[in-house]
Amino acid sequence: MVTSKFGMSRNILREKRAGNSDRVTFVELFFDLVFVLAITQLSALLSNEPNGWGFAQTVLICLAVWWLWVYTSWATNWLDPDTRPVLWLLLLLMAVALVLSSSIPGAFGSKGLIFAGAYVLYQLIRTVFVIVASARHRAVVADGQKRILIWLAVSAPFWLVGALQEERLRLLLWAIALAIDYLGPATLFWLPKRGRSSWEAWQIRGAHFAERAALFIIIVLGESILVTGRSLTGDELTPESALAFTSAFASSVALWLLYFAHGERGGTSFIKAKESTGPVARVSYTYLHVVLVIGIVITTHGHEVTSHHPLEEASLSTLAFAAVGPAIYLVGNIAFKASVGIRPRLLPGHIAGTFAYLVLYVLVAAGALHLTALALSWVATGILIAVVTVDERLWRRRQVPTTSPSEQLAL
Repeated sequence: MVTSKFGMSRNILREKRAGNSDRVTFVELFFDLVFVLAITQLSALLSNEPNGWGFAQTVLICLAVWWLWVYTSWATNWLDPDTRPVLWLLLLLMAVALVLSSSIPGAFGSKGLIFAGAYVLYQLIRTVFVIVASARHRAVVADGQKRILIWLAVSAPFWLVGALQEERLRLLLWAIALAIDYLGPATLFWLPKRGRSSWEAWQIRGAHFAERAALFIIIVLGESILVTGRSLTGDELTPESALAFTSAFASSVALWLLYFAHGERGGTSFIKAKESTGPVARVSYTYLHVVLVIGIVITTHGHEVTSHHPLEEASLSTLAFAAVGPAIYLVGNIAFKASVGIRPRLLPGHIAGTFAYLVLYVLVAAGALHLTALALSWVATGILIAVVTVDERLWRRRQVPTTSPSEQLAL
């Protein structure tokens, strides 16, 4: 039942739940499954045009998919998914996201309107629901969501009109729509005559939000494991395919370690210690995590290309996947870790690794270094392994006490 004040009479917010309100619920994990398909479809989109144009398309769609997911994570941080209304909301959003995900390979072709329509509909359903659910019990959150609705009214025409244009103009209009969507949180959803919203409207449970972001990284890394498995099952097993498989698997492990060995725990501790969690959630988890996602998606596709043609000379597109993807991931890691209190000077491996990928790209692109796709894959993976090794050694060194036990007692 909806009250006359445009709010639900029943309180379905997490704050009223007894016990551990930071727990990620099973329905949230079930909801995430539909985004496994979305990430898989991104690789299909990149396969359609393995060049700069396809790269731009893939990045744009990846940003859009992430925006849907992360906004829903904000919503379920306030709402209690164990209540039936929120459960049905997530199931409905899953259905819309499934339609959107299935349209990704044709988003710049015949399925553009399906993609754009599903994107706008998803945003509309979720935002209106949060407004209704929070209006009575937490009005400040509802006010923030109303601002989102106004910003959506500005970006939606670009999504829908863009879907009716030829693909290059479509990319431009969708880029404008996405820029509007991404600018919203940066300005705290500024409105004429009303200014910015308060940070109170974006106060969240830090531990829950950090865990949700980490789980999405797991989803994207899961796609890299699927690619690795397909490289063994799809083709006849040869020494070359076995080496490509080993490189892909080692790369996935390295990507996992660079985020989960120290960064993820540091981020969780950092946001939990903050009295105002909204600023950290906005920068560290809403904006910076998508850089990690893009890096993994591109790196994974590079391994998929290598598994099919390991002995061919590396093309410029293969080079971009092998060198640019991991570089983006390292830059994202540096930015994320710096945003949660880990100083860049403590990440020399990350910085050196990024520089190494730049040098690798220049050498191969300029023709000064000729490598097969398999050799390039191993060089790229070797850089990641070196970064992990340096990072782990420095971390262990920082854990060694600089004073003797007797001096520690005296202190």
